[in-house]
Amino acid sequence: MKKITAVILAAGKGTRMRSPLPKVLHKVCGATLLECVIRSVQKADISQIIVVVGDKREEVEDSLKGLSVEIVEQHEQLGTAHAVVAAKDRISSSADMVLILNGDAPLIKPQTLKRLTGIYNETGTDVVLLTARIQNPKGYGRISRDKNGCVREIVEESEANDEVLRINEINAGIYALKREALLDGLSEIAPRNKKREFYLTDIVSILYNKGKKIKGIEVHDSSEVLGINTQQELAIVNRIRYDEILQDFMERGVTIVDTGSTFIENDVEIGMGTKIYPFSYISRNAIIGQRCSIGPFAYVEAGTKMNDGSEIRNS
Repeated sequence: MKKITAVILAAGKGTRMRSPLPKVLHKVCGATLLECVIRSVQKADISQIIVVVGDKREEVEDSLKGLSVEIVEQHEQLGTAHAVVAAKDRISSSADMVLILNGDAPLIKPQTLKRLTGIYNETGTDVVLLTARIQNPKGYGRISRDKNGCVREIVEESEANDEVLRINEINAGIYALKREALLDGLSEIAPRNKKREFYLTDIVSILYNKGKKIKGIEVHDSSEVLGINTQQELAIVNRIRYDEILQDFMERGVTIVDTGSTFIENDVEIGMGTKIYPFSYISRNAIIGQRCSIGPFAYVEAGTKMNDGSEIRNS
């Protein structure tokens, strides 16, 4: 198995959130967007994790206390490639592969990251990137392939013509690259776009034109790669994650009377045979025993512990 370093980009301002809180510190089911991404990377058995911070650096750094990550600062926010350059000297010299991903895509699963890095290991490809096909690709960079189906370019939406805008295969913003290819490509990225920023996506066309092998693999569930830029998108991702959590508990023998009015955050434990009535909210790190009864109209605070057979009604 090749050694991997992960670089998580978390320096953006997130102006479209219209919030004083840094974008990556907004929460999905009780955990910050950034923590969700870090946890998935850790579960994919990647030991070195570098987080690139920038806007409101102190707040983001404070949120990372207790997590096994290295932090580097992007002093000016000049684009995604510029953020990776800020981290490049911290990438382990023994790393064969660098996994790059965004800190605002909290639904990415460890299995998907393992699939991506596994294909990299098996094929010896210089770059493996994750793509998705979605009905409404607005806001995403588009994948351009050559006649043989190989990825030759990622076109940012702001730079795309009408023909490219009709492509529904989008860039998920997750890449596995050979360390040498990454460093080689970064050195040639220049701000040739309308925003005058250093786009990491440009590395694909740069390496393609050098004859490097570039493979795009499609994610099985496009919701995994949903990025968050607005409060509306945050609400959508929260609902998806809540539904995942509820489904998991029901499969393990927990009765949920009304999934539409029940909310359970991340890192909750619930024993078999427990019944949860409508309009109940269970906060993060709660531990609930077997055969308990919760609700209706119950709020279970974070860290609550309930013994087997306990009951909480409206609270």
